Amino acid sequence: MELDRELEHVAAAAAGFARDGEEVAAIVPAEPSPDRRTYLVAFDGPDGRTWLAFDAAGSPVTSRDRVRESISIAAACEVAEETSGDVEDEPRIASPAYLDGLGQRHGPGLAAALGDAAAVADELAREVEAQYKVPLT
Repeated sequence: MELDRELEHVAAAAAGFARDGEEVAAIVPAEPSPDRRTYLVAFDGPDGRTWLAFDAAGSPVTSRDRVRESISIAAACEVAEETSGDVEDEPRIASPAYLDGLGQRHGPGLAAALGDAAAVADELAREVEAQYKVPLT
């Protein structure tokens, strides 16, 4: 239930960055390392999709490295879920621990499929960086 509250907090913070006609389309919580939770927020609007990541305090993330590592773990978890068919209905945090749990449940075949995650992460990172709402450092 706590993750639901976190997502509500992030959605409220993100709404303040929405341009006219934009709305929050998705929030992907990612935790590439312990105590480094990042929320990747996608906005949909008349001019297409834009992005902004937030830290646990609800502030925009400006570190390119932090955004990229969050994208990497999120993409790896998405590919693992799709490959295994183990898609969660409830919100979850994309993390190495979550990925390890999928691997334990679905075996070594899942690890082979994760090679595709790098390409997915690179493509998503290019999109996010090109349409990021604030400058990245």
